[in-house]
Amino acid sequence: MAGDQSEEIKAKEEKRKIRVISEIDDLLAIQGQAYMKGQLKEALGFADQIIDLATPEDLKSFISEQRDLIAKIKGIQEERVEKERARLRKEQIKLKLEIIKKSKAELQQLEGEFNEVFLIEDFLKASEIIENAKIVLSKLKNEKLKKIWEDLEKKCSDAKIRKEIVKSANELIEESLELKKQLQFDDLKLRLSDLIQQTKEKGITDYLKKLEGVKADVLTAEKVHIKTTEKIEDLVDQIRTLREDKKFQEAVSNCEALIESAKSINRIEMVEEYSQILTQLQEALKFEELKNKVQILNNDGIDLLKKGGISSALEKFKMIKESITQYMV
Repeated sequence: MAGDQSEEIKAKEEKRKIRVISEIDDLLAIQGQAYMKGQLKEALGFADQIIDLATPEDLKSFISEQRDLIAKIKGIQEERVEKERARLRKEQIKLKLEIIKKSKAELQQLEGEFNEVFLIEDFLKASEIIENAKIVLSKLKNEKLKKIWEDLEKKCSDAKIRKEIVKSANELIEESLELKKQLQFDDLKLRLSDLIQQTKEKGITDYLKKLEGVKADVLTAEKVHIKTTEKIEDLVDQIRTLREDKKFQEAVSNCEALIESAKSINRIEMVEEYSQILTQLQEALKFEELKNKVQILNNDGIDLLKKGGISSALEKFKMIKESITQYMV
């Protein structure tokens, strides 16, 4: 009885094993097709299923075979991954080389454009080109090319500053004549000193000499102005004293000298004031001359009357009348 049960169990186990082996064979067939098609991920999935089926039945040959296949597939996958990585690295290197080549060509073109606009001193356009070059340089990370464009930027900046200095110098040189007339010596000297310093720093020697020449003229004009002002002040005092002393002839002469000096340093208000004073002095001088003349003629006429020269005395008195009439006219 016990023997019959044992045989029955063995028979069932044998049938189950045969059924499992049959399932494994089916999976092996499908796995083989997936493997041949290169569907490695699917083949691995079938390998796991086969191992799961074979393990309970202790089908070691199937388990060992599938584990070897799994190791082989994983090796193939790793090889594929490495090949893909190598391909990507190669593509990246190729792309990087293409970018470098393209960027260098762009920089070469930009440098040509820069040189063209630099020659015509279009510094605004030159600055735009430099900014475009910086964008290209950011892709290259090339220190040598970066240094070249840094030098070009400095060259552009220096030239722009030099042009502005020259422009300011020309304007100030032209303006200096009017400023000297307006006696704006302090402002003019300050601006000249500033521009002279800038031309020294930038080595603009031709304009340095021009500006130093203008400054020398300004200093000379200032000295003349100071000296003339002192002279005018002295003449003002002299004219006042001479007028009080009724020395009108000298006062007129000094007044004329004062007016000429005031004109030379553009003292218009003083010219107007002393032109009026000159007129007053000239009138006073004429009146004094008339008084002296009348007094002399009167004395001569009286002397002639005393001597009996009535006719001659009348001539003297007639001359007095004519002189007064002429003065009145």
